[in-house]
Amino acid sequence: MRRTDPKGFSLIEVLVAVLVSSIGFAAIFALQVRTMQGNISSREQSAAMVLAESGLETLRAESYRWRTAELPDDGLLNVDPSQWHTLTPSPVDHSGLPLAFGAAAGSNLSRQRFCMHYWFQELTGAYEQMLNVRVRVIWPRNPADTTGLAGACREAGALAFAENPALWNTLTLPGVLRMRE
Repeated sequence: MRRTDPKGFSLIEVLVAVLVSSIGFAAIFALQVRTMQGNISSREQSAAMVLAESGLETLRAESYRWRTAELPDDGLLNVDPSQWHTLTPSPVDHSGLPLAFGAAAGSNLSRQRFCMHYWFQELTGAYEQMLNVRVRVIWPRNPADTTGLAGACREAGALAFAENPALWNTLTLPGVLRMRE
């Protein structure tokens, strides 16, 4: 005689439960990966904004000396206007410090991923004592691939990164600087 009251789960019921649970766990794992990627991207955007603001402040400090005899020959604003120049000749970390092997400056982790460029133009007319400036921060889209970054940081490479824009993230901060009379 056969019993009709089950005392456990059948193999098919267990397999269906495992399958449904696996799909749910895979979805949760994918969500976690996307969340971590979003957090990394947000952190990099924030670091780039801080670096751009720092670069703008550097240019602001030098703009007060631009029209005086104090400006050294190697000053940031003593170059050809209306073209991109480098603020960081080598990659910098999220704090703006270059990698320094064996020294305290910079991060020895692979965070030297940012380059900073600037552009300026002297305004005329009613805005004669003003400079129109842009500070651009670039960094690779793929955190593991920093090839080409050192070349993009150099003066000659200030536009080289534009050859393949799919590889780079950029942030450009505009500004207007007043020069001392």
